[in-house]
Amino acid sequence: MTATAVRFVIPELPPGTPAGTLFLTGDHRGWSSDPQGWAFQRTGQGAVLNADLPMGSLLSVKVRILGTDGRVTEEGDAWGGRAPAHKAVIHEDGQTVTLSLAGWQDDRQGRGRPPRSSPPREEFALAAPWGEQLVRLWWPEGAPDELPLLILHDGQNVFDEAPTFAGSSWDAGGAASMLAGEGHPFRIAALPVSDERSRRYVPFPFEMNAFNPGADEYLDWLRDGLKPELERRFGPPTHTALAGSSFGGLITLYAGLHDPGEYGTWGVFSPAIWPADFELLRWMAGRTDLQARVWLDMGDHEGRTTQEAAETVQLTQGLAETLRPKVQEVQVAIGEGHWHDEEAWRARLPAFLRWWLTSASRRQ
Repeated sequence: MTATAVRFVIPELPPGTPAGTLFLTGDHRGWSSDPQGWAFQRTGQGAVLNADLPMGSLLSVKVRILGTDGRVTEEGDAWGGRAPAHKAVIHEDGQTVTLSLAGWQDDRQGRGRPPRSSPPREEFALAAPWGEQLVRLWWPEGAPDELPLLILHDGQNVFDEAPTFAGSSWDAGGAASMLAGEGHPFRIAALPVSDERSRRYVPFPFEMNAFNPGADEYLDWLRDGLKPELERRFGPPTHTALAGSSFGGLITLYAGLHDPGEYGTWGVFSPAIWPADFELLRWMAGRTDLQARVWLDMGDHEGRTTQEAAETVQLTQGLAETLRPKVQEVQVAIGEGHWHDEEAWRARLPAFLRWWLTSASRRQ
C-alpha cells in the first residue's frame, strides 16, 4: 500500500512525566518497547513524531517512555492505572493524529478511580490440571439458584477494569443487570487466564503455544470440573451458553463442535481463527451440533488496514455459511466502527445476551 506522512502530536505532557525517550508503540509494530525509529521530539510542553505509514492503516497505539534507568513506563489514566489505546484511521497524506495523555502508570495501579463497571459478586478457586483456577461469579439480587448460565473466557477482562490488560472491560455485570431488569436473569461464571492463554484457547499447535496446545485439557475441565461444581452449588442451569472473544471466540467455536450438546448457545465474538494456517476450518469438516445456536460477530475495523478489515468481515461471513449446515441457527452481527478490543465487545454483549435469553425462554 502507498505510504503516507503522518504527524503524531502530544499537545501537553502530563505533570510528572519522567525523563527519558518518549516513543510510540502499537499493534502496527507488535507493541515493541524499542524506541528506535518511533521516538518523539519534545517541543514546548508537548512532543511530536513524524512517521510514514501505509494509507488505510488502522492504528491502535500508546505512548511509552524509556527512562534513563532503562525502565519502560506506559501512559496511563489519571489514577496511575492502564489506559485504553488511542485509535486512528489513516486516510490522507499529511494527517495529524492528536494523542491526549492523562498520566502514566504507577504504583497506584488505578486505585481511587471511579468504577465504570460492576465487579463480580464472588470469587473462588477450583482445582484444575494446571493448578487452581479462579472462578469469578455474578448473579442478580434476589434471583433463584436455578438460572441460565453464561460461561465466559478471559474472565480478567469481563467485569471490573482493575485486572484488565487495556484498562477497559466488557462490563458483563452491568449488561446482566440490564437484562435481569427486562425479566431475563442469569448467572455468569468467568474464568481468568494469563500467560497460558495461547495454549489453553488455541487447540492447534502454532508458535504462540510453543506447538503444545492445551485446549482439549481445558475443555475437559470445563465439562467435568467447572460445570459439575456450579451445579452442586446452584442446581442445574436452565440452559447454558459459552462465550469469548478473539482466541476466546476460537475456543468457544471449537468447544461447541468438540462436545456437541454441552453448550446450547455459543457466543463467538471476533474469533481469531488464523492459527496453524486456519486449521479450524479443516478440523470442522464432518462435525455438527444440530441443536446449537451460534452468535458470530466481527467489527469492521479489525485488522491492520481498512482492506484487511474488509477481508476479515468477508471471512466471518464465509465462516457463518460454513457453520449453518452444522448447527440449528447462526446469527451474524457486524459492529460498525468496532475495533478488536474490550470496548467493542462491551458494546455488542447486550445484543448477544438478549438474543440468547429471549430465544431460550421461548423454547422452555
